[in-house]
Amino acid sequence: MKNVFLLFIIAFSALQLSSQQIVDSTKVWSNMQEFCHPDSSVYSTDYHKFHGDTLINDTLYKKVWISEDEDYENWNFFGTFIREENKRVYYREMFQNEGLIYDFNLSLGDSVFLSNPRAATSLWLTLSEIDSVETADGFRERWRLESSEYSNDEYWIMGIGSGAGVLNSGTQIFGGLCGLYTLLCEKENDETIYQNPDFETCYVNQVIGVDEHAEITCKLFGLRNKKGLQQIELQFFVQGKKQISIISLSGKNIFSTSTNTESLSINTGVFPTGLYIINCLSKGNRQSAKFLK
Repeated sequence: MKNVFLLFIIAFSALQLSSQQIVDSTKVWSNMQEFCHPDSSVYSTDYHKFHGDTLINDTLYKKVWISEDEDYENWNFFGTFIREENKRVYYREMFQNEGLIYDFNLSLGDSVFLSNPRAATSLWLTLSEIDSVETADGFRERWRLESSEYSNDEYWIMGIGSGAGVLNSGTQIFGGLCGLYTLLCEKENDETIYQNPDFETCYVNQVIGVDEHAEITCKLFGLRNKKGLQQIELQFFVQGKKQISIISLSGKNIFSTSTNTESLSINTGVFPTGLYIINCLSKGNRQSAKFLK
């Protein structure tokens, strides 16, 4: 009986240790990316996993793989490498030096110098708050990190990674309306452990087409701060009455109005975080675009 109990303790400890690691071949992440276009944005989802040992300059890495299909059956080598040592994760692009992208040894008030090759630049981040999020295997710590130079915050979940996607730590600090990354889900041994509560799916691949011969109805601009997109500005290019509506991806109507003005400001600060579709209708011509709150 004692031997059975001891084996249970060993197995449970190994499971706990695995769940806290980022670089784990049993894990798969889905990450949504926004691509900006002059009149709208389109969104796609990539899956990432780490598999296959590679020795570079006497240092052992895992290869990074990417899949772009919804069932993530077809994988391609991403051309990058990742390793984890003492709760620190290092990322390396082909023929480049590695950079530190995570350090889970911090205490409140500690700072870390992040040098993610995928980010705009290296920067210092300070751990300012620790709370928790619910996952399929219990609650895990979530860290909020701040920069003294840039307005946005960075969020890390223990064993899962950045809220911007596992490879994108530090990329959202710099702000901006377009080109955002978002973590959708993390799976372990094909079981969904974490799903972003702002989305109902682990895969987003949506393009809203606009008739290129139709008259341009409106253009969208935005104001974003630490708390996300706070205000959008619509500039109209047609005269007369315009009908404006905003719906969620689930089809719920969030906002609607009509106007005869040349521009319109909409307060999005009260919207829940998520992906929305805005429709501008005038004289039978509908133009649609997406925005991420």
